[in-house]
Amino acid sequence: MFNLKALYPYQPEINQVAFDLISKTIKNKKDIKYILDVGCGYGLLSKELKKTYPKLNFYGIEHAKEASQSSQKILKLLRCDIEDISYISQQIKTQKFDIIIFSDVLEHLYDPVGIIKSYQSFLNQDGTIVVTVPNIANIFSRIALLFGYFNYSETGVMDKTHIRFFNKKNLKQLAKESNLQIVAQKYDSILIRWFVPFIKMFMANKGSGNILDSKLYQFYFKYLRPIEELLSTLLPSLFAFRLGMSLERK
Repeated sequence: MFNLKALYPYQPEINQVAFDLISKTIKNKKDIKYILDVGCGYGLLSKELKKTYPKLNFYGIEHAKEASQSSQKILKLLRCDIEDISYISQQIKTQKFDIIIFSDVLEHLYDPVGIIKSYQSFLNQDGTIVVTVPNIANIFSRIALLFGYFNYSETGVMDKTHIRFFNKKNLKQLAKESNLQIVAQKYDSILIRWFVPFIKMFMANKGSGNILDSKLYQFYFKYLRPIEELLSTLLPSLFAFRLGMSLERK
């Protein structure tokens, strides 16, 4: 479980929590022009946003070669380590952004607060930082710990590449230590979503293509996800798979 070099099936999907928070920001602020997706991966989030907001300018930072080859077709890409602030500053120069996105990125970093603070230098004065992270305190993780299990997995909350773990309380603390205030919150439910990593691996092994094109996933997204959203909104600390917040300067 600690073999980080081992390859495993990867099935990208759109982070709906981030999408909803970004859309809310765009609708509330009419002057949004520039968006930076930090750790943009394959660029699926920006691709989905461009369908709805085609006039906006999308930038991305991604280090992984395979992912960057795909994302550079979707947005203006800077291929480098997202923690190399000096290099990024040299490349983007005076460019400022209205929205900076950290979509399931901070859990992979040793110093999430330091990174958030550093990227504020690229943010417009009234700009918004959108953050999403997996919720380690979800009901399934709690039950597993109760019975003595803390096992890393190929994907999901316990992804073997995660080095920081978040719950609702310490995510709020991250905002505070970053000198930012929370202006909006959004959550994904864990109930059925917990099975998605297994579905991803099954589809990859069967050569069934992208999970986003699967009828089962589309059925879940259309009919079951709204019910899950209600539960995760009522008790996010327990039922949220993903925690999301929009942050702004105080």
